[in-house]
Amino acid sequence: MVRSDRVSGRHPAGTARSSVLPLPSAQGGETMNVILSRGLSYGYRSQPAVDAVDFEIRTGEWLGIVGPNGSGKSTVLRMLARLVKPHGGSVLLDGAELDSLNPKETARKLSMLAQNQDASLDITVRELVRKGRHPHLKWFQDGSSSAHEDVVDWAIAAASLQELQHRPLPALSGGERQRAWLAMALCQTPDILLLDEPGTYLDIAHQLDLMELVRKLNKERGTTVVMVLHDLNQAARYCDRLLAVKKGKIAAEGTPGELFREEFFRDIFGVSGRIRTEDGIPSFQPVRTVRQKA
Repeated sequence: MVRSDRVSGRHPAGTARSSVLPLPSAQGGETMNVILSRGLSYGYRSQPAVDAVDFEIRTGEWLGIVGPNGSGKSTVLRMLARLVKPHGGSVLLDGAELDSLNPKETARKLSMLAQNQDASLDITVRELVRKGRHPHLKWFQDGSSSAHEDVVDWAIAAASLQELQHRPLPALSGGERQRAWLAMALCQTPDILLLDEPGTYLDIAHQLDLMELVRKLNKERGTTVVMVLHDLNQAARYCDRLLAVKKGKIAAEGTPGELFREEFFRDIFGVSGRIRTEDGIPSFQPVRTVRQKA
């Protein structure tokens, strides 16, 4: 297994088309491990989906989780978000057991954009986005204060939803709904943002807008990002580190520049192809599948 203790800090140049309004920066300082996984396991019946994995996520980094379909990538993310309970092992968030934290406290620290969301909710986009403020409210508050509404406005603008904010969710396209749920996740103003294949349902332009928006949050606000991706070239372009998962285990770990080798694509994805590097960023063009030993 390939491992690296370096964070590249490398991101592409460019400016996102979606503006990000200034928000209080996440706390800076010395790099530390914000999430630690020790022996994390989860299974469906007798089949392990995630098998005793150890990994760390560092404050302020962008970690990409990649791997073949059914390898356990989304299950790992769902355990970090407390959407499913691990069958074994533990997750530490800022040094505390994740299961020991109050759910509202957890929601103030991290938010997640899942692959599939409820499309039948009969509320408007703005009402959905406003739900992202709930973890920050006292029991007697309803989220309608000017300070909270400013954050709602920011999240809606960041996701380019100004013209859709008063439309009901069921009236939106799949891509528009995806952006609405992203805006709700942003409205939590989390220190850690978990995204499970966020480009699902988005056209190419909105995919790029989303990635540039996340990059801006990561670089300017210091938001820690953990993202499951299928597009390996996007992963190489944006992520500081990659965690490759295969058959429920961590098969490789390192920067894109360290991992993009012939054996990486052959052993983990079962393909061969051409690897190129431009401006220090590697890319991969698959050519054919390769037979792997059982």
